[in-house]
Amino acid sequence: MFKMNQKGFTLIELLIVVAIIAILAAIAIPQFSAYRIRGFNASANSDSRNLATTQEALFADTQAYGEAFQAMLPATTPAATAGPQLVTGPKNPASATVVGAYISNGRGSAGFSISNSVMVAVSGVTGAAPQVPNIEYIIVARHSAGNACYGRDSDSTASYRATTTVAAPFVAGDAIAGTAGTDDFAGGTVSSTNCTNFVAQ
Repeated sequence: MFKMNQKGFTLIELLIVVAIIAILAAIAIPQFSAYRIRGFNASANSDSRNLATTQEALFADTQAYGEAFQAMLPATTPAATAGPQLVTGPKNPASATVVGAYISNGRGSAGFSISNSVMVAVSGVTGAAPQVPNIEYIIVARHSAGNACYGRDSDSTASYRATTTVAAPFVAGDAIAGTAGTDDFAGGTVSSTNCTNFVAQ
Protein backbone atom coordinates (compact mmCIF):
# COMPACT_ATOMS: atom_id res chain seq x y z
CA MET A 1 0.00 0.00 0.00
CA PHE A 2 1.19 3.42 -0.97
CA LYS A 3 0.49 6.39 1.26
CA MET A 4 -0.22 9.53 -0.82
CA ASN A 5 1.38 12.72 0.36
CA GLN A 6 -1.60 15.11 0.67
CA LYS A 7 -0.89 18.79 1.01
CA GLY A 8 -3.29 21.75 1.28
CA PHE A 9 -3.05 25.49 1.62
CA THR A 10 -1.91 26.87 4.92
CA LEU A 11 -3.92 29.46 6.76
CA ILE A 12 -1.30 32.13 5.98
CA GLU A 13 -1.52 31.40 2.25
CA LEU A 14 -5.30 31.68 2.31
CA LEU A 15 -5.14 34.97 4.22
CA ILE A 16 -2.67 36.37 1.67
CA VAL A 17 -5.00 35.44 -1.22
CA VAL A 18 -8.00 37.00 0.55
CA ALA A 19 -5.98 40.17 1.23
CA ILE A 20 -4.95 40.44 -2.43
CA ILE A 21 -8.58 40.04 -3.57
CA ALA A 22 -9.69 42.70 -1.07
CA ILE A 23 -7.05 45.16 -2.33
CA LEU A 24 -8.04 44.58 -5.95
CA ALA A 25 -11.73 45.04 -5.09
CA ALA A 26 -10.97 48.27 -3.22
CA ILE A 27 -9.28 49.61 -6.35
CA ALA A 28 -11.75 48.28 -8.93
CA ILE A 29 -15.14 49.08 -7.35
CA PRO A 30 -14.72 52.90 -7.23
CA GLN A 31 -13.37 52.85 -10.79
CA PHE A 32 -16.32 50.79 -11.98
CA SER A 33 -18.70 53.19 -10.24
CA ALA A 34 -17.03 56.16 -11.95
CA TYR A 35 -17.30 54.43 -15.34
CA ARG A 36 -21.02 53.82 -14.78
CA ILE A 37 -21.66 57.48 -13.90
CA ARG A 38 -19.69 58.59 -16.97
CA GLY A 39 -21.89 56.31 -19.08
CA PHE A 40 -25.07 57.76 -17.54
CA ASN A 41 -23.80 61.29 -18.20
CA ALA A 42 -22.92 60.43 -21.81
CA SER A 43 -26.46 59.15 -22.33
CA ALA A 44 -27.96 62.47 -21.14
CA ASN A 45 -25.50 64.48 -23.23
CA SER A 46 -26.35 62.44 -26.32
CA ASP A 47 -30.10 62.89 -25.77
CA SER A 48 -29.71 66.67 -25.39
CA ARG A 49 -27.75 66.80 -28.65
CA ASN A 50 -30.31 64.66 -30.49
CA LEU A 51 -33.20 66.79 -29.23
CA ALA A 52 -31.38 69.97 -30.32
CA THR A 53 -30.98 68.43 -33.80
CA THR A 54 -34.71 67.61 -33.85
CA GLN A 55 -35.52 71.20 -32.83
CA GLU A 56 -33.42 72.58 -35.69
CA ALA A 57 -35.10 70.21 -38.16
CA LEU A 58 -38.54 71.35 -36.97
CA PHE A 59 -37.45 74.98 -37.29
CA ALA A 60 -36.28 74.34 -40.86
CA ASP A 61 -39.76 73.00 -41.71
CA THR A 62 -41.98 75.42 -39.78
CA GLN A 63 -39.83 78.47 -38.90
CA ALA A 64 -40.44 77.86 -35.18
CA TYR A 65 -39.11 75.64 -32.43
CA GLY A 66 -41.28 73.20 -30.49
CA GLU A 67 -42.36 72.38 -26.99
CA ALA A 68 -41.95 68.86 -25.63
CA PHE A 69 -44.85 66.47 -25.13
CA GLN A 70 -44.75 63.04 -23.50
CA ALA A 71 -47.12 61.03 -25.69
CA MET A 72 -47.27 59.21 -28.98
CA LEU A 73 -46.75 61.45 -32.00
CA PRO A 74 -50.30 62.50 -32.95
CA ALA A 75 -51.83 62.34 -36.41
CA THR A 76 -52.70 66.05 -36.27
CA THR A 77 -50.60 68.90 -34.89
CA PRO A 78 -51.74 69.97 -31.41
CA ALA A 79 -51.97 73.61 -30.39
CA ALA A 80 -48.89 75.10 -28.74
CA THR A 81 -48.96 75.46 -24.96
CA ALA A 82 -46.90 77.72 -22.75
CA GLY A 83 -44.36 76.78 -20.13
CA PRO A 84 -41.51 74.32 -19.67
CA GLN A 85 -42.19 70.65 -20.21
CA LEU A 86 -40.50 67.72 -18.47
CA VAL A 87 -40.09 64.42 -20.32
CA THR A 88 -38.62 61.24 -18.82
CA GLY A 89 -37.26 58.29 -20.78
CA PRO A 90 -37.42 55.73 -22.12
CA LYS A 91 -39.49 57.26 -24.89
CA ASN A 92 -39.61 56.21 -28.51
CA PRO A 93 -41.97 57.91 -30.96
CA ALA A 94 -41.81 54.95 -33.32
CA SER A 95 -42.93 52.38 -30.75
CA ALA A 96 -46.49 51.59 -29.78
CA THR A 97 -45.37 49.84 -26.60
CA VAL A 98 -43.13 52.64 -25.24
CA VAL A 99 -45.04 55.91 -24.91
CA GLY A 100 -43.37 58.39 -27.20
CA ALA A 101 -42.16 61.94 -26.99
CA TYR A 102 -42.38 64.69 -29.55
CA ILE A 103 -41.96 68.43 -30.00
CA SER A 104 -44.68 70.55 -31.52
CA ASN A 105 -45.22 74.25 -32.17
CA GLY A 106 -48.77 74.40 -33.52
CA ARG A 107 -47.44 74.34 -37.10
CA GLY A 108 -45.80 70.92 -37.08
CA SER A 109 -44.47 68.12 -34.92
CA ALA A 110 -41.41 65.89 -34.78
CA GLY A 111 -40.78 62.80 -32.68
CA PHE A 112 -37.64 62.17 -30.66
CA SER A 113 -36.27 59.40 -28.44
CA ILE A 114 -35.05 59.60 -24.85
CA SER A 115 -32.83 56.99 -23.22
CA ASN A 116 -33.83 55.01 -20.17
CA SER A 117 -33.80 57.12 -16.96
CA VAL A 118 -32.86 60.33 -18.79
CA MET A 119 -34.93 63.39 -17.90
CA VAL A 120 -35.25 66.35 -20.27
CA ALA A 121 -36.62 69.82 -19.56
CA VAL A 122 -37.53 71.95 -22.58
CA SER A 123 -38.44 75.62 -22.35
CA GLY A 124 -38.75 78.32 -24.97
CA VAL A 125 -39.39 81.96 -25.73
CA THR A 126 -42.68 82.45 -27.52
CA GLY A 127 -43.17 84.80 -30.43
CA ALA A 128 -45.69 87.61 -30.80
CA ALA A 129 -49.46 87.06 -30.59
CA PRO A 130 -51.64 85.77 -32.15
CA GLN A 131 -49.06 83.18 -33.26
CA VAL A 132 -47.10 81.89 -30.28
CA PRO A 133 -44.66 79.27 -31.54
CA ASN A 134 -41.26 79.33 -29.89
CA ILE A 135 -38.55 81.51 -31.40
CA GLU A 136 -35.95 79.97 -29.08
CA TYR A 137 -35.46 76.78 -27.08
CA ILE A 138 -33.43 75.77 -24.06
CA ILE A 139 -32.79 72.11 -23.26
CA VAL A 140 -31.55 70.69 -19.97
CA ALA A 141 -30.97 66.92 -19.76
CA ARG A 142 -29.85 64.72 -16.90
CA HIS A 143 -29.70 60.99 -16.16
CA SER A 144 -31.32 60.06 -12.85
CA ALA A 145 -28.13 58.26 -11.74
CA GLY A 146 -25.68 60.73 -13.30
CA ASN A 147 -23.88 63.64 -11.66
CA ALA A 148 -24.04 66.17 -14.50
CA CYS A 149 -26.65 68.20 -16.38
CA TYR A 150 -26.27 69.14 -20.04
CA GLY A 151 -27.70 72.29 -21.55
CA ARG A 152 -28.24 73.59 -25.05
CA ASP A 153 -29.49 76.95 -26.25
CA SER A 154 -30.75 77.71 -29.75
CA ASP A 155 -28.69 80.94 -29.72
CA SER A 156 -25.42 78.99 -29.51
CA THR A 157 -23.76 75.94 -31.00
CA ALA A 158 -22.00 75.21 -27.69
CA SER A 159 -22.89 72.41 -25.32
CA TYR A 160 -22.91 73.24 -21.60
CA ARG A 161 -22.32 71.07 -18.54
CA ALA A 162 -23.26 71.62 -14.91
CA THR A 163 -22.83 69.57 -11.76
CA THR A 164 -25.75 68.05 -9.91
CA THR A 165 -26.45 65.83 -6.95
CA VAL A 166 -26.79 62.17 -7.90
CA ALA A 167 -30.40 60.98 -7.57
CA ALA A 168 -31.75 64.52 -7.07
CA PRO A 169 -35.32 64.70 -8.41
CA PHE A 170 -35.76 66.50 -11.73
CA VAL A 171 -38.23 69.37 -11.34
CA ALA A 172 -39.75 72.13 -13.48
CA GLY A 173 -37.17 74.51 -12.01
CA ASP A 174 -34.51 72.64 -13.97
CA ALA A 175 -35.92 74.21 -17.14
CA ILE A 176 -34.18 77.55 -17.54
CA ALA A 177 -36.16 80.55 -18.77
CA GLY A 178 -34.72 81.84 -22.02
CA THR A 179 -34.11 85.30 -23.42
CA ALA A 180 -34.46 85.73 -27.18
CA GLY A 181 -31.19 86.44 -28.97
CA THR A 182 -29.05 85.62 -25.92
CA ASP A 183 -27.00 82.54 -25.10
CA ASP A 184 -28.50 82.03 -21.65
CA PHE A 185 -25.77 79.60 -20.53
CA ALA A 186 -22.84 81.85 -21.42
CA GLY A 187 -20.74 83.14 -18.55
CA GLY A 188 -20.85 80.05 -16.35
CA THR A 189 -23.19 81.57 -13.76
CA VAL A 190 -26.54 80.11 -14.87
CA SER A 191 -28.00 77.47 -12.56
CA SER A 192 -31.31 75.68 -12.28
CA THR A 193 -32.88 74.00 -9.27
CA ASN A 194 -30.58 70.94 -9.36
CA CYS A 195 -27.93 71.94 -11.92
CA THR A 196 -25.20 74.31 -10.72
CA ASN A 197 -23.16 76.69 -12.90
CA PHE A 198 -23.37 75.61 -16.53
CA VAL A 199 -20.07 76.01 -18.37
CA ALA A 200 -19.15 75.25 -21.98
CA GLN A 201 -17.60 71.82 -22.42
